[in-house]
Amino acid sequence: MSQSITRRGFMQATGTAAGMMAAAGYSPLSYAQNEKVAVAAIGTGGQGSFHLRDGLARAHNIRVVAVCDVYRPHLEGGWRNAGGGDVRKYMDYREMLDKEKGIDAVIISTPLHTHYPITMDCLDAGKFCFTEKTLCYEIEHGRNLVKKARDVGRFVQVGHQRRYNPIYNKAVHLAWNEGVLGRINHIDCQWHRNNDWRRPVDSDYVLSEAEKKWIPDLERHLNWRLYNASSGGLMTELATHQIDIANWFLDAMPTRVYGRGGIDYWRDGREVFDNVNLTYEYEITETSRGFRKLDARSKYQIAEELNKPYKVRVMYSSICANAKKGCSEQILGDNGAFEMTEAGSLFYPEASSPVPWAQKGRKDASQENATVITSGGTLTLSNKARKDAKPVLVDTDKSVDQLQFEAFANDIINGGTPKANIMAGLKSAICGLVGLQAMREEREITFDPAWWTFDFETPDSNMVSLL
Repeated sequence: MSQSITRRGFMQATGTAAGMMAAAGYSPLSYAQNEKVAVAAIGTGGQGSFHLRDGLARAHNIRVVAVCDVYRPHLEGGWRNAGGGDVRKYMDYREMLDKEKGIDAVIISTPLHTHYPITMDCLDAGKFCFTEKTLCYEIEHGRNLVKKARDVGRFVQVGHQRRYNPIYNKAVHLAWNEGVLGRINHIDCQWHRNNDWRRPVDSDYVLSEAEKKWIPDLERHLNWRLYNASSGGLMTELATHQIDIANWFLDAMPTRVYGRGGIDYWRDGREVFDNVNLTYEYEITETSRGFRKLDARSKYQIAEELNKPYKVRVMYSSICANAKKGCSEQILGDNGAFEMTEAGSLFYPEASSPVPWAQKGRKDASQENATVITSGGTLTLSNKARKDAKPVLVDTDKSVDQLQFEAFANDIINGGTPKANIMAGLKSAICGLVGLQAMREEREITFDPAWWTFDFETPDSNMVSLL
């Protein structure tokens, strides 16, 4: 296997993109060569301004023509991050949609509970939408968005930026197409931090009459992530990113979930959990691109049982009072493991790994493990595995935010299908919302495929492409 993939390399998704767009009811706009897509940003707080600075400003095929926010400091900051000058400013996105007839697309980076109405209105106005994750706060709302996008011939790209990270795309490609992990049998994901997750509120700031129309309580407006009316907390603001990665690698949806959460540390008036632990259970069948057949490794294994559908469990945790483990996903297979972060990925070969660039001359895994266990050296084995890590290399000098917005514009211009398309967004939203429900109700919940099934063709939710 070659570790050197360049921008001229494999493109699995794009060959059928235009056909998929037509089948899904999407229609590209007409653009002259080198013309830029005109976008407006709705929501220019922390995440929205980050997009303006890091992604939209760097994207060669996008120009920002308007910004909108209901909080004046965010609006002014967004205007500056968009380049100032003749960029128009609005507090009411509906006024902006009415006046800015020339915009092609909108970037929606607003609190979760507003995603649905804003995205619906923008689709009705004929705009392509980039909507931050989580796509929606209710499953039925997500289904309505899928139907609306199809009806109006516009797509929704969801803010799952890992779908545009070359590192993640290459890792999925290596797992699916080159089998470097073998059979994935376990996934660990965590997002651990050590802070209260609050945004500071300026006690001297006085809301204007225009702002009061939209903001009855400034603290709740700025800290919307901490209140049930506007957010599912850790599950909708963090977990959906990482469960999306499990869905992607396994090319499947969970069959059930159970977990527990609580407010056990901060106890500062927040309503959402400050710690969560969940287990998602997937059943992998041969229809999944994540399915891998096994050859018998022991004389005791029953041959006719080996390649029947099997289960993979994904363990997820998020806490707010210790940052030691940080944010990562560990994708564990019988031949190796990926430790994934947005900054980089490492491949850890097992002793039995057949990967050409894995270490040669090691004992069979069962022999090595037996030797170590009987000698009491389990810790040594664990540390050695970490030392054997191989980096997953990619070739790009662009930020992931720039990549996702350039892809957004390219798909608008060329009639493509976003990798982080509305079905990927709907499925990750379902995972987060059902996991949240399982914890709130303290019970196991079975997933219903009817939640993500439609009577019309929908985009592939697990596309892969390599730069």
